[in-house]
Amino acid sequence: MGVNIHVLAEERHRVIRDRLAADGRVLATELASSFGVSEDTIRRDLRELARAGACRRVYGGAVPLAPVAAPPEVRATIAVAAKARLAAAAVRLISPGQLVFIDAGTTNLAIARAIPPSMHVTVATNAVAVASVVAAHPVADLILLGGPFDRSLGASVGPETVAAVDRLRADLLFLGACGVDPAAGVTAFSSAEAEVKRAMLRNAAGLVVAATTDKVGTAAPYRVAPAASITQLVVEEDAPEAILSAFVAEGCIVQRA
Repeated sequence: MGVNIHVLAEERHRVIRDRLAADGRVLATELASSFGVSEDTIRRDLRELARAGACRRVYGGAVPLAPVAAPPEVRATIAVAAKARLAAAAVRLISPGQLVFIDAGTTNLAIARAIPPSMHVTVATNAVAVASVVAAHPVADLILLGGPFDRSLGASVGPETVAAVDRLRADLLFLGACGVDPAAGVTAFSSAEAEVKRAMLRNAAGLVVAATTDKVGTAAPYRVAPAASITQLVVEEDAPEAILSAFVAEGCIVQRA
């Protein structure tokens, strides 16, 4: 009996890896139904796969590890449609004439692309890809936040960047989140990028976080902002209701896109 269980577990792990590669995420409830096993069994499978470095566990399931380590140009090819939907909702929060910070990140890049061609807005950014999009906009003004360029982030970070941020006062900040959780708040994987994000936060009147579902309910090592500081949280339709309710309790306005 033990041998059979082991073989079945190996087969489940193979299928889970295949689904992670194909879909970019798996949900414990769907896997349990598909395999005809309990959710506890699936959670055990996901723990074992996470320990093996095959995935990262998130609320309700798991996602691949690849997006964290991949360069920005690769991350930009992941969940393109979902990021476009988030961007379309998030960009409606901008009013003409505002100065906005747009932080690094592929969802924020989609937001920059979604700024209507007729909207006059000033964008301050430390992200090269965002700056390139804004530079090509018909009427938007661009402020480049300089400093040493980090290729892995696609953005400038460090004391010079923080000083450039501190010279401005933005109406709105679109903050890139490596993880966003009601308890941990907004988090980042790098100390240097977290420092720039915190500088943007203290120099902005409002904070918008647009996050794909794989980031909701997860946390990275460096804390940027508490959940209560988020003015608007823009998420996908399938974001977990229990987690979103916790954000609402913190005073956030939650919008599904």
